[in-house]
Amino acid sequence: MSLRVFLTGASGYLGSAYAARLARAGHDVYGLTRNAERGAALANAGVRPVFGELEAADSFIGTLKNCDAVVHAAIDEDAPAARDQQALDAFRTAAQDGRVRRLIYTSGVWVHGDTQGRVIDESTPLAPLELVRWRCAHEDLAVDLAEHDVAAVILRPGIVYGESRGILGGMFAEARDRRTVTYVGTGQQHWVMVHRDDVAEAVALALEHARGGERWLLGDESQFTLREIAEAIARVTGAEARPWPRESVIEKLGAGGEALLASQKVTAARARRELGWVPRHTSFVNEVDALHREWMSLKGTPVA
Repeated sequence: MSLRVFLTGASGYLGSAYAARLARAGHDVYGLTRNAERGAALANAGVRPVFGELEAADSFIGTLKNCDAVVHAAIDEDAPAARDQQALDAFRTAAQDGRVRRLIYTSGVWVHGDTQGRVIDESTPLAPLELVRWRCAHEDLAVDLAEHDVAAVILRPGIVYGESRGILGGMFAEARDRRTVTYVGTGQQHWVMVHRDDVAEAVALALEHARGGERWLLGDESQFTLREIAEAIARVTGAEARPWPRESVIEKLGAGGEALLASQKVTAARARRELGWVPRHTSFVNEVDALHREWMSLKGTPVA
């Protein structure tokens, strides 16, 4: 079934993967973006660019009201909670005075906090890290759109890899530019990892099959420590993996540092069972050579 889909953050790290996957599925995708260059890239991917910003709903609300579904991937690093609230307000308006009846809301695994070595699932009570404490209330606001006949689904991906951007892309860049790969703390914390294309696949499945009110964790089940991840990058790039003491991390990065220091283990069994989600990428460490070649290609670096 083809839908008119409004996509926020369409040219962002996750949003661009969503855009490509939804366009391939035959949906009529309208991608919110800020500038003409990114709009041209969206058009080349089969997406209709909509020029606007979350803080200026008038710039896109007309298009949004005429869509069947919203996929929310935008995140504003300077004012994440405020911009997200503005997005939710726009979605509510589009449900009340438009045709929007489905919402896929991208949250994240950090709402579960440090899992203290336990493997947790969606039934585990939330204990959000300070950086994303606001997310819990916003997830509920999204689900509450059921009052306006909107079936909202929450996706909670782990730390995303693939392509050239994101946290892991930054680690590849450090390896190239400085010949080091810095990992925060002792590196013994476990990171929940998931490839961006696999998150996009979950979005497509959720848009087509999910019931409103559902929440799914997305991770590749690999359960590597950060040090293992850093050492894999160091091996393939010829760089040196180095620790960054916890106290210094917190001093410089604050709540962001605390999030990177958190140790998490989750299972995505529910998404596999109920969505039919089968990630194609299951191990950053085992795929690091191919991931590095992709990163170099996208950065314009000759590949040996």
